[in-house]
Amino acid sequence: MFSNSSIRATVDNLQTVLNAMPLPVIIKDRSHRIVVANDAACTFFGQPLEALLGSLDEQLPEEQRAVFWKVDNRVFATGEPNENEEVVTDAKGDVHVIVTRKRLIELDTKDGREPFILAILSDVTSIREAEARAAYLAEHDPLTGLSNRNRLTEKLSEAILGSGRSQTKIGFLLMDLDGFKQVNDRYGHVAGDELLRVIARRLSGQVRSGDMVSRIGGDEFCIIQAGVEQPSGAFALAQRLIRALEEPVIIGQTRASVSVSIGIALFPDDASGADELYNNADMALYAVKRSGGSSYLRFDHPPGGHDWPEWDVEKELRAAITHGDVSLAYQPLCGGMDSVIAGYEALARWTHPERGEISPDVFIPVAERTGIIRRLGAWILETACRDAATWPDNVRVSVNVSSAQLEDGQLAEAVRHALQASGLAPRRLELEIKESALIGATEMVTQTFSELKEIGVLLALDDFGGGTSSISSIQRMPFDRIKIDRSFVSNLDSDARSVAIIRAILAIGKELNLSVTAEGVEHESQRVALRHMGCPELQGFLLGRPEPLSSVNERAEQASRGKEAI
Repeated sequence: MFSNSSIRATVDNLQTVLNAMPLPVIIKDRSHRIVVANDAACTFFGQPLEALLGSLDEQLPEEQRAVFWKVDNRVFATGEPNENEEVVTDAKGDVHVIVTRKRLIELDTKDGREPFILAILSDVTSIREAEARAAYLAEHDPLTGLSNRNRLTEKLSEAILGSGRSQTKIGFLLMDLDGFKQVNDRYGHVAGDELLRVIARRLSGQVRSGDMVSRIGGDEFCIIQAGVEQPSGAFALAQRLIRALEEPVIIGQTRASVSVSIGIALFPDDASGADELYNNADMALYAVKRSGGSSYLRFDHPPGGHDWPEWDVEKELRAAITHGDVSLAYQPLCGGMDSVIAGYEALARWTHPERGEISPDVFIPVAERTGIIRRLGAWILETACRDAATWPDNVRVSVNVSSAQLEDGQLAEAVRHALQASGLAPRRLELEIKESALIGATEMVTQTFSELKEIGVLLALDDFGGGTSSISSIQRMPFDRIKIDRSFVSNLDSDARSVAIIRAILAIGKELNLSVTAEGVEHESQRVALRHMGCPELQGFLLGRPEPLSSVNERAEQASRGKEAI
């Protein structure tokens, strides 16, 4: 290098040249001792040159030193250059990914010509991190961290192949959030994004380690479920997901509520491949959304000439009533001041042997449109009255009645029959009517109200304030109670207008001598606020979820022994 130059070939000049290089450079002898190092190497290893020279890589952890020496020995043995990617800890304890290029060289020494290893270290940590980030983003949703559509496609194909080998079934659950657009529009995209992150965590918390949750765009998610018995596994998971998303999400000072609609398809029962499985789950999801949402359905092949799934719901609902697959659950109605149980609301539940729990939002509208509601409603009245007859005399039962029941002229007779058959006092039966059922009410509805009042049952206006004719409804019809719409209660902590509306409803109830119940009480703060406002009765998950008759009877026994019911 120096033969035709005025530069002298000295150790100092060599050191100066090496120090000018930005990459760490070291030269090691056969015993792995460092004999030459530049400034960049001293900085990286956190050692002055005097300490680094003659060292045996003591600055490295033992496992990293073993890797270095193994490569050194290979280069010494073969004479071939080596390029190796290694993980190295620097002087600060930070871990780096290093590409080390090593080459055998021979240098003159006082003992003659000796082999040495020249090593140049390149820090590629940022490059590898960028590559890892790109690979992660290629398969994950950047907002929620869940798998994205690309990874979903791969995982679904893998699951289908595995299913064929093991002769097991795969559950595919496609989900869409109900009410997300309203949250996004009302509170903004920042709140909407945080809501999606919370939802993603809740969904992930309901699955097993072998299942995969994906976000595939907007407010649409899906889950691949394998290795469990189907369809019961998918139905049980869908029920857990619906319950998990029922709880409002706190975002800053805002409480946002959404629910979820779920379409289910199974492989190989409902599809022969990934695309068909997705499409069929999407059809089931669309059916749930069309029927009101906040429920789940499994894909079913529609019979020719019929609109799936409405025709199917009608047929199978008739069979469910006949076979006893419809039951009642009871949700407590509690005193606002003391939380003592004043009654229970009877809620219809349909457990399908293959589709699992079918939401009332799915089957009640079908029952109303097809006339099944007369038969179903009569059964609900008879069952609720019979069950309530065994409760303490101060506990009432509330039963929902639809506009179709009000219009058909048979409701009063059905009520008389249920009371006579059960022996329940009329004052202990309360019929709940949504104010939407009174829009455009006919003379038959007015006559039905009069007949019901003659019987002596109580009448409650449900979802008060949520419609368009609330004041006129309580003016025209002989109601005994108004139930405050849950939308006002859910915003009680964050919306001063909701507080003002609730106060106004309570004042109306007091002036008109109407009892008042607040629906949708889910948090202690809501109960405290309503109690301070003097709300006489509360209902919601905080006070109790819908439960079977056996639980109601057990609660009654505890209360009779002097134990607290709530």
